[in-house]
Amino acid sequence: MSTFFSRLHRGPITSVSYTIPDDGAPAQPKDSCTDDAARLMSTSCAARYLGKSVWTIRRMVFAGELRAIRGKHLKFDKRDLDLWIEANKEQFK
Repeated sequence: MSTFFSRLHRGPITSVSYTIPDDGAPAQPKDSCTDDAARLMSTSCAARYLGKSVWTIRRMVFAGELRAIRGKHLKFDKRDLDLWIEANKEQFK
């Protein structure tokens, strides 16, 4: 096993191993944005939905441009995202 030393790190960097359960179920992604029935979205799903970065979405919330539900994590109502899209559409000639 080889080790790597860095000026910023005071010890060897070792690899981390993960175990996958053998129950036959497919692995689910941590943040799945594909559920069409879900009304509330996470920040990353809302960012993907609007085509913006997660930090831009957070800035929009704290600037009052976008509505969110506060809790442990910010959640976004899909209807509010659609309203934001409609309000920010421009027609070009």
